Amino acid sequence: MSISCLIIEDNPKANERIGEIVRSNFSAIGDIRSVFSVLETEQALTHQLPDLIISDIHLGEEKVFEALQKFPGLPSKIIFTTSHGEHAVQAFKFSALSYLLKPFSEEELISEINKTIAIINQENYHKQMEVLFHNLNAQKQSQRIVLKNHDLIHVVEIDTILYAQADNNYTHFFCEDRKVLVSKSLKTFEEQLAPHNFFRCHHSYLINLQKVKALHKSGDAVILSDDSSVPVASSKKKILYSLIG
Repeated sequence: MSISCLIIEDNPKANERIGEIVRSNFSAIGDIRSVFSVLETEQALTHQLPDLIISDIHLGEEKVFEALQKFPGLPSKIIFTTSHGEHAVQAFKFSALSYLLKPFSEEELISEINKTIAIINQENYHKQMEVLFHNLNAQKQSQRIVLKNHDLIHVVEIDTILYAQADNNYTHFFCEDRKVLVSKSLKTFEEQLAPHNFFRCHHSYLINLQKVKALHKSGDAVILSDDSSVPVASSKKKILYSLIG
């Protein structure tokens, strides 16, 4: 079965380069189209919904999301590319969607296309897109993170996470309304959640500082809002005190 691909990139040379990489490395992708603006994107998607989209975020003074959000049931798998925008990059990480930072290598694009084509769970993908758009538009409201395991994709409000516990290459998330096991290391989530007031208080624990209710007198543990006790490493005590003091 031939896979259709739409390349959305306002830079003609970059657009052509992506097309050449796709044509040279993916014989299964037979229908490749290119557009250069938000208007052309809307027209292309109205005419035909591709299986795969490789899209720049900024198209001149506009953003591709202005077109994509007009197609809420969009089944296409998307690889976003961006050269700037810390907020956007964080949104992609939390939504678990594919993205590449410019400048990216041919190998990086090939790897991302391979992973994106492998996505087959349509319902899960729609949830990831919803989280992306929510976090891109979020200001005061709580942001969300996608936590995936073998059975389900969980969309979790970040401010409901109490703490996360390492289990080799897995991570247990303890939230106010559920517990989720994810097949990624705690280090991955430490980097993502640090800007949201999370602190690695122990080699095996990452806590939400907003959920700290009390400290043990010994300083060796914290009590969270659900009365759970989480250990604190000796080397982390002073930093923790300064953060919650």
